[in-house]
Amino acid sequence: MGSEAQCAIQDDAQVPNSIDFLKGCVVYEVCGLKRNPLSLPQTISNNWESYVFNGKEYILHNLGVKWENAEILCRGYHNGSLAILDKKEIAEFLAEALSESQFDIDSIWVGARRDTADDPEGYRWAQGVELKRTDADVLTSELAGDNLHYPIWVNRTGVPVPEGGADCVALERVQHDRPVFLDLPCGIERPFSCEREARADIRVRESGIVRCRSGLYHVYSGQMDWHQAATHCIMNKMSLATINSMKCLKKLGLAMLKARPSIENAWIGAKGRLGNWTWIDTGASIIQPTNEAELNNEIWPPLRDRNMKQSGCLQLDRHSSKSPLFLEARCERKMQFICYKGLPTLRLPVPPPSDDLYYYILVQQKYYWQHAFDNCRKMNGSLASVESNDVLIQLLLVMGENKNNPVEHIWVSGHLNITKDIATDAVTYAWYNPSNGKRLPDPKSFADNIGLFMPPWLDTEFTMDAPCLNLDRQNHLSALVYGLACDTPQYSICMIGKILIMPFGHN
Repeated sequence: MGSEAQCAIQDDAQVPNSIDFLKGCVVYEVCGLKRNPLSLPQTISNNWESYVFNGKEYILHNLGVKWENAEILCRGYHNGSLAILDKKEIAEFLAEALSESQFDIDSIWVGARRDTADDPEGYRWAQGVELKRTDADVLTSELAGDNLHYPIWVNRTGVPVPEGGADCVALERVQHDRPVFLDLPCGIERPFSCEREARADIRVRESGIVRCRSGLYHVYSGQMDWHQAATHCIMNKMSLATINSMKCLKKLGLAMLKARPSIENAWIGAKGRLGNWTWIDTGASIIQPTNEAELNNEIWPPLRDRNMKQSGCLQLDRHSSKSPLFLEARCERKMQFICYKGLPTLRLPVPPPSDDLYYYILVQQKYYWQHAFDNCRKMNGSLASVESNDVLIQLLLVMGENKNNPVEHIWVSGHLNITKDIATDAVTYAWYNPSNGKRLPDPKSFADNIGLFMPPWLDTEFTMDAPCLNLDRQNHLSALVYGLACDTPQYSICMIGKILIMPFGHN
């Protein structure tokens, strides 16, 4: 079908969506329409939408994944790459697209990162293509003016560096549609933006299922490169295969032989970079003997030879007269592939965010204010209170950098009291923290605030129609507190003292 014909799909036509991918018939559609950048997007799916700018298609995919999985999905599912915003006009276009999107997206992964905080090349779009980050590139205020230079970064000065670093780059907006870059831990889950130019049609069919001790292996026929194959596995809640024993290896080789047509080689889940070959599912070296292989005194891994190439992707190679072998290949090669879903394993609990005094527990269940307050007490803690700038920053980090979706509003510990002077009938409003009985400084009740930490209050009249205290995350590290009707259902954060025994992993 020619490009003109495939783009002549009417609004009421049956347009393929991401469900086709999960069913095994994958359709990627790129219509090189010349649209005004300010026009509505061409919505391809309920999960993503695309915009065209300067001959490239930019896709906003509303699926929260880790940065590396976002890179895989861009390559495999959208036949492109994570968006490269190396020019100011591209960043401005994508920020505007975010502001007009049908999705409520806070920030998106883009295609820049660094290896570690000590990486001499710093943040970069590709080898040698730098994404600058100097003191002059830090956004001092959201209202810094309209003529923002490029690039501009969110100011994280004085903010604790997350465990594991903040080495991957996301795009966020200020002033509704102005782009700013944000450094985040690569392991948290965010939506992402891809760019692409090409089109590909791929059909996938499951050829067999193999059960091994460690889990189920699904053998697929369908010519894909390594990243496309990895994408198919991720979208089906699996990963490219990690193989642990010769017994399982031989069972997979037999399933490949009996497939119709027979499969001689298939992608599995390992990659090599600078001579370091690792399983993407676990991060372990493929050279390291597995527990099963050691238990059975097996020679591991089953390589064609020990002089492996420095880089590439790993395939399982089968020939009828030989045992299957691991063999490196260029990742761009098209071949069959094997997905893997392991058996459930016992995972160690991950400790919640904390500082020297408290654990901060995000309660992702919507409560009225009083229910949120009582729930924190049941957890032997208290509803979060904004007592200092350090605590405020911790709350914003929990809201914005939790593993799941960012949170914009939470209940905090504050209640509005009203008093009336009998002699003058003068009415006075004051905010109190019910957890400790202390009065909360606010700009209307405290004439002299020197030496007191003042939360960033919304400049509005206090009223008993809104007597419960709410914290808004305006931007990634920008906050606002104000009164809200107490029967508004929303999330909350509990502060648990470290002197108490706290069972990790509480949600």
